[in-house]
Amino acid sequence: MTEPQIASFSDKYLPIVDLEKKKLSKVATLSGGQKRKLQLLIAIMGDTKILLLDEPSSGMDPTSRRDTWSFIQDLKKDKFIILTTHYMDEADELGDRIAIMSKGKLKT
Repeated sequence: MTEPQIASFSDKYLPIVDLEKKKLSKVATLSGGQKRKLQLLIAIMGDTKILLLDEPSSGMDPTSRRDTWSFIQDLKKDKFIILTTHYMDEADELGDRIAIMSKGKLKT
């Protein structure tokens, strides 16, 4: 991405994930939940059609978690998303199909 494209992307998406006040902050100063939000934005930067997300709302407070789920729901319209989670409510909210694994084996 070019610098103007990055600026445009930032202007569009940082407010959506409530990070616009942290725009000039170093990543090391972000909380765990804020880092997860940033990781989600980095994942969508390339405008890929397939996203692999590993526990996308881990470390977030309940409000941020719900907001992130809404954002991912919007992303599902244009993308194929595979995600891992330990939270069944997250799986229920975001999953069209759910697989449950235990000890490295598919259970259901």
